[in-house]
Amino acid sequence: MIFNTSWFLVFFPIVYVLFLLLPVARLRFAFLLLASAVFHWHYAGPAGVAPIIVIALCTFGIGRALARTPEGSARRKWLLAAGVAIPVAALIGYKYRVLLLGTVGLGSTGPAPVRPGLGAAGVALPLAISFFTFEFVHYLTDVAKGSAPIRSPFRFAFFSIFFPSIVSGPIKRYQPFLAQAQPGIRRPRAALALQGGAQVLVGFFKKLVIADNAALAIELLDARPGATRGSVALLMVLLSVRILFDFSGYSDIAIGLARMLGLELPANFRYPYIARNIAEFWQRWHISLSRWIRDYIYIPLGGGRRGLLLKTVNLSIAMFLCGLWHGAAWHFGLWGLYHGFGLAAHSLWERSSLSRRLAGARFARWAGIALTDAFVAFGWLLFFYPVERVAALTRALWGS
Repeated sequence: MIFNTSWFLVFFPIVYVLFLLLPVARLRFAFLLLASAVFHWHYAGPAGVAPIIVIALCTFGIGRALARTPEGSARRKWLLAAGVAIPVAALIGYKYRVLLLGTVGLGSTGPAPVRPGLGAAGVALPLAISFFTFEFVHYLTDVAKGSAPIRSPFRFAFFSIFFPSIVSGPIKRYQPFLAQAQPGIRRPRAALALQGGAQVLVGFFKKLVIADNAALAIELLDARPGATRGSVALLMVLLSVRILFDFSGYSDIAIGLARMLGLELPANFRYPYIARNIAEFWQRWHISLSRWIRDYIYIPLGGGRRGLLLKTVNLSIAMFLCGLWHGAAWHFGLWGLYHGFGLAAHSLWERSSLSRRLAGARFARWAGIALTDAFVAFGWLLFFYPVERVAALTRALWGS
């Protein structure tokens, strides 16, 4: 985690003190932009920064061109297609090239060597290229739909590289984010800064105390020879704890740091393990990602407007891509498909008369929570382990 590195623990206090001392809102904006550039350069280096600059310049230019192009014209559609293709192609090239080539027999089919700062192909991996891709696609799509483009390259850069959210989100929407920095950034109120600081501390506790200790317990379970029904059940619980507190902890730190700077980032987690069904789970889990998947993949595919069969197909595609976004391995895609079919099954269940009769019953609520948590917990096996390992764990779980 970048936020607990010694460099960042020196970097942020210096940045924060200087930020508070600046007397003018526009100066605070310029200073945070400079600090974000320093952050990006430190962690990504020139080889990691250069491609992001190129993609950002293309996205900014195409966004301006889209705004000048008449709605409904073929040129507008081609501009949007080209603008979206640039970051997506870069993401595939850097993150998924080895996986795809190995799958079609044009490269190694085994695990690709990955070292810190390097992608699967052994080349410098641009910092947070997945998040850049999501935010750039969102920006161009919204501009193509009629939203006002960002006219200042400095404001576009600030949206792109704001350092608290640059690594693991939350995924920002440019309109509400930049509205907070118009024309500059106000000095945060003391209450908001204290609230942000408390959220940062909560995030560190989640990550370093709960998630990291759960990870150690998982390592101990993985090291044991063989597996039993009890050990697999415990493993599912520990995986559920680890990923929730790891990722929500990271999100809390990012949101808290932004609040200390007077800026609000979107909420990312809202007690997902009390969801009554899998659809509600995805309304509470990694909210900024699930909304992005809904708005920019699922709905453009057609959503659920054309019957259950096509809805199932669209859910499967959207969630498969959601899974692959988490990592360049097919078991992540399988995890996404698992959730896609789960969402489709829930949609079918909601149409049944039994579902309507049980609606509102107290036992149905608790049963729904238990079933949803069990479904999600088994899915974490698919998320964390290759298919062969999941098959062995599943056999142990069912006592076969």
